[in-house]
Amino acid sequence: MSRLHFKDIKAVLFDLDGVLYIGDNAIDGAAESIHHIRQLGLPIAGITNTTTQPKRTVAEKLSRLGLDISEQELYTPAALARQAIGNNTASLYVHESLVEDFAGKICVDESPDFVVMGDLGGDGYTPELLHRIFQHVMAGATLLALHKNRFWQKPDELVMDIGPFVAAIEYATGCEAVVLGKPSTDCFHGVCTALGVEPVNALMIGDDIESDIGGAQHAGLKTALVQTGKYRAEFVNKTGIKPDLLLPSIADLPDAMRKQ
Repeated sequence: MSRLHFKDIKAVLFDLDGVLYIGDNAIDGAAESIHHIRQLGLPIAGITNTTTQPKRTVAEKLSRLGLDISEQELYTPAALARQAIGNNTASLYVHESLVEDFAGKICVDESPDFVVMGDLGGDGYTPELLHRIFQHVMAGATLLALHKNRFWQKPDELVMDIGPFVAAIEYATGCEAVVLGKPSTDCFHGVCTALGVEPVNALMIGDDIESDIGGAQHAGLKTALVQTGKYRAEFVNKTGIKPDLLLPSIADLPDAMRKQ
C-alpha cells in the first residue's frame, strides 16, 4: 500500500539507468511518464551515479531515446567532484570519456591533494592501480568517490560496481571516502536546492534500494522503487528499507498518481 501523497510532491527526481532505460533501450512507458510530470508543471531532475560518460553524452543518449530530460536538468557526481577539488590538485581514476567533465582542473600523477575514484571500464581497478591510490591516500590525499554502489545492471547481467574497491582503500588506509553521488545526503539536498523545493516535497524514483531509496529517505525525500533494472526482491527484503511506493515499472507512475 502506498504511503505517498502526490498532492505534496513539488518535484520529481529520476534515476536513469534501470528506471528510464537499460543499456541502449528505453523502458516501455518511460517517455510517457516524463511527459505526464511535465504536464503537471513539476520540475524534473535526472540524478545519476553513471561515471563512464560525461554529462553531455548522457543528455545526448536521453534525447536519442526520446526521453525529455535536458543536460541542464542532469546532476552527476563529477560536477560535485569539481566543486570539491576547487583550485587544488587531483589524480583522476575515471573512465577516459569522463575526463572532459574535469576540464580546467589541475590533474597530476604525483602528490595530489585529492584522488577521484570512478568507473574505469576495461580491466577496472587492478592491484597496481589500487596500490597507487593507497599510496596517495596514505600520503594525505583526500579520497573522493564518485559513488559507492555495490553493483549495477548491464543489459544481460548484474556486475560488481566501484563500491567494493572504494571500501578496500578505506579499510586499508583507515580513511573514509567523501562519497559525492547517491546516497550522499549532500547530493540529494543539492538537487532539491537547485529545483527550489524542500526535500520533503521531492519524490525520488529509483531501482537501487540502498543508493536511490535509502539515500533519499535519509535526506528527507519521498521515494518510489521500480521493479526494473537492478531491482531484486530478495536483496530489497534483506535491507529492511521500505519505499513509500512500489511500482512494477516507471510506466505505472501516471496511473498511481491519477488514483489519488
